[in-house]
Amino acid sequence: MARSAYRGRNRETGEGDVRNSKSQWRLPSDWIRNATRAPDPYAFDQPVETLFHIDTLQGLVSRYVNPSFEIGIAFTDRDGQVYPVISIPEGVQVPAVVRRDLIGQSGKKLLAEEDLYFRTLNSNGTASSARILPPDYADLLDVCFENREANIGRFLRRHLGGVGSAATLSSALGIESEESKLRKRAFAILESGSAAAGMAIAERATPEQRKRIANALTMHVGLAFDPPRPDALPKQEFLNKVSSSNPNYTGWPVWLDSRGFAEKLDRPYVASGMWEALIVDLDGGWSEHVEFLRLDPRGDFYLHRVMQDDLTEKVAPGTALDVILMIYRVAEVLAVGTILGRSLGWEEQGEAGFAFSWTGLKDRALRPWVNAFRSVGRNGGTSRTSAAEAYVTVPLETPSAALAPYVSAAVAPLFSTFAGYEPSAELVETSVRKLIERKMDS
Repeated sequence: MARSAYRGRNRETGEGDVRNSKSQWRLPSDWIRNATRAPDPYAFDQPVETLFHIDTLQGLVSRYVNPSFEIGIAFTDRDGQVYPVISIPEGVQVPAVVRRDLIGQSGKKLLAEEDLYFRTLNSNGTASSARILPPDYADLLDVCFENREANIGRFLRRHLGGVGSAATLSSALGIESEESKLRKRAFAILESGSAAAGMAIAERATPEQRKRIANALTMHVGLAFDPPRPDALPKQEFLNKVSSSNPNYTGWPVWLDSRGFAEKLDRPYVASGMWEALIVDLDGGWSEHVEFLRLDPRGDFYLHRVMQDDLTEKVAPGTALDVILMIYRVAEVLAVGTILGRSLGWEEQGEAGFAFSWTGLKDRALRPWVNAFRSVGRNGGTSRTSAAEAYVTVPLETPSAALAPYVSAAVAPLFSTFAGYEPSAELVETSVRKLIERKMDS
């Protein structure tokens, strides 16, 4: 919040007051009773509007304060009595000091030249304006620096109209932001992971299996932790920590540990300095899966998952996308990703960049096939787009239960391809809560 300096009278000490504060309207403090907080009766002969004329007050400020500043004056009625209300502009960048001594009618010095007054608790233990003390120096500097930064921000917004995010602003200034770097990394992980997944599936899957999943609804995720760890190696200890840290929100969690799978080809292996695993189960069992994953201890994770919408007998392949099921899956990616980042030793003050891509969307409609009785609001139409992408940056310190805004941002580009469909905030929040509490629809 930008702040300002103003001059008034300190009701505790009777001293004049030049301080840094939020811009505000204020009744003269001599008119406020300390005990009751009620105004004193008006005790002057001249009308309020005359005694507190803007020219008179502005003249006092200009005469006794350096640097001077403009004030405003308004009048309000309370119980039949008119009172002046003084406004002070915000945004002080240089402390205002007393220009010259101010002597009261009794001969008492009310203000001393070169004194600086500040709103503080250090004078008498209560919030009051007093001569600044050394413990207040840091707060005073903070006020001035905050306002100077706000001034710079206003300048940039005025001259770089339309610049929104920090990444866009940095780009406009010719500087690549950390957010932009993280985003690039995440999409690079997505691209290289998708290529690796395609090659692995082509080598292992049968022609019939490849044909079946060629246009299947597929979610691709590139996850980048910041900062990267270029010297990290793919040890068993790393894989153990990933496995033990995964909260297993679902029966088939993202970035699962397949070391115990009966099919040896499904188990993880080391390639290109990272753990990889390809799981192909299309034999008509109770639950079919096609999944490729990468776990790179240097800070790059990848996931390729053919969605259940095309691996179930409840709806025909290529026809449906269940809104709530997709929200569950995206929320799980964000929740597990941030948990793994913290567990693997990245600082909680750090961030994780999630790049998403969905393929196989064309000619598909939104349809709640998992639970046909669960309402998702207005149904979207059929998608005429084959793919969609999204990106979100999530602070690692974010609790899983607080991920709903990030989930909404991640799924928005996907759902918008279905005739502009947008899930309600309540639907997303409820779905995230059900995932975290393991009470999902089935």
